[in-house]
Parts: sequence; C-alpha cells; structure tokens
Amino acid sequence: MRIGIKFCGGCNPFYDRCSRVSKFREANPGHEYIISDTSAVCDIWMVVCGCSRRCADVSGLVNCTKVVVLWDEAGFCRLEQEIKREASGLGKKKVLHLHEKAVRRRLVTKADVQCFAELTGDESLLHLDPVYAEMAGFKYPPVHGMFLDSLVSAVMGSQLPGSGTLYMEHTSRFIRPVYQGDTIEITVEFISYEEREDCYVGIFRGTLRNQKGERVLTSRSSQMMKKHLFIADGGKEADNDQFRKI
Repeated sequence: MRIGIKFCGGCNPFYDRCSRVSKFREANPGHEYIISDTSAVCDIWMVVCGCSRRCADVSGLVNCTKVVVLWDEAGFCRLEQEIKREASGLGKKKVLHLHEKAVRRRLVTKADVQCFAELTGDESLLHLDPVYAEMAGFKYPPVHGMFLDSLVSAVMGSQLPGSGTLYMEHTSRFIRPVYQGDTIEITVEFISYEEREDCYVGIFRGTLRNQKGERVLTSRSSQMMKKHLFIADGGKEADNDQFRKI
C-alpha cells in the first residue's frame, strides 16, 4: 500500500508530530510511504495536524482513494487498525458481476414457524392451527409470508451482495403457499445498478421455489452498496419504473 504523509503548517502543535508518525511507520512496516509529494498517487493520504483546528489544506490530494486527517492519538489508532484489516484481507472490496447468482436451500420446519411467530408476535391461527387453516381454504397452516421474504434478505445480507449492504426498497409477490416440511430454494440475482458518488444502488431479483420446482415467491430489492466495500463490474442504470412494476 502507498501511504502519503502531509503535515500541517505546525503553527500551534500540542504533540510531537514527527515522532508520532515515526512510531506509526514502525508499527506498520511493509508499506511505501510518500512524504509531502502531493501529486503522488497513493492509496491513503495521512494529513497530520498539530491540533484540533485541523486547518491543513487537503484540496490538492486528488490522486488517492482516501484522505485521513489526524490530530489525536485515537485517530492514529483507528487508522492503524484499518490498515491492518486491509493487510489481512478483511478490508478488500467485494467485486459484484451483473447477473451473478447466489443460491441457498432451506427445509422449513415447525420450529421455524413457531419461532417466527414468537419473535414477531404474528400468532395468527392461520399459520398455527390446522383446523383454522382448513376453514380458510388451505390443506395445512401456510408458513408466514414474511418468514419466506426474510430468507431472501438473509441471502442478500450474507452472500449476494453480502456483508455491508443496506436495504433501500423491497417488494414481493406471493404466488403459492409454503407448508412445514417443504424444501425451499432461494435464488438471488444481481440484475442492474446505478452508480452514485459514494455508492452503488443495486437491483436484485429474488426467487423462491419449492421442492417441485414451482415458484412460491418473487421479489425485487434495491440495495445500497458503499464503494469502500463493493465494486460493481459492468452494467447499466437501474430502471426505477421497472422496479415498481415487478
């Protein structure tokens, strides 16, 4: 990693900036450090200020991914932790490719239904009482629709796009009932995105099928993906009207 270092004018420093930077470099070896050459292309620019006024000019530091202004011990410690995460691979950006998919299978059990009812407070007899469900026209108590919808959310949060994504909008269509004992296949597909200054807004299609291959639910979700965590590879801007039409 190339780390640029720029000092403020030093008009009223309350600590020894040079010594603190030397300590930082000793604790983080293996990187290339650039001193004061503001035209250099760096991964991170450390702007070291002597006090909390933080009056150093950072307008010329354009050839970098990130500018970090430091003026106290906590700031140096946070930056050290971030750099170590990057070195260990935890800070690497996840590359998302249009039309890639994530698939997960789940056996829906009686315990799933009971736990969901207790957790959400949705204790409708339709989902819990076989006699009531039959009166309502079902063979058995159908599984909560929101439980099924949450299976899509689980795939998006842990697989595609993955950790760090934020829900913005979601809409679903419930097609067939799901019963306890059914095995559900959850598929999420990355179908389009819009690029913004600090993030991507991705559109994802969710599909649930039962063990017979029948669709039981379809959904469409808008997810915010911050650029320091994700890279979207190829594609086009999302069609918001299409999103609403599902």
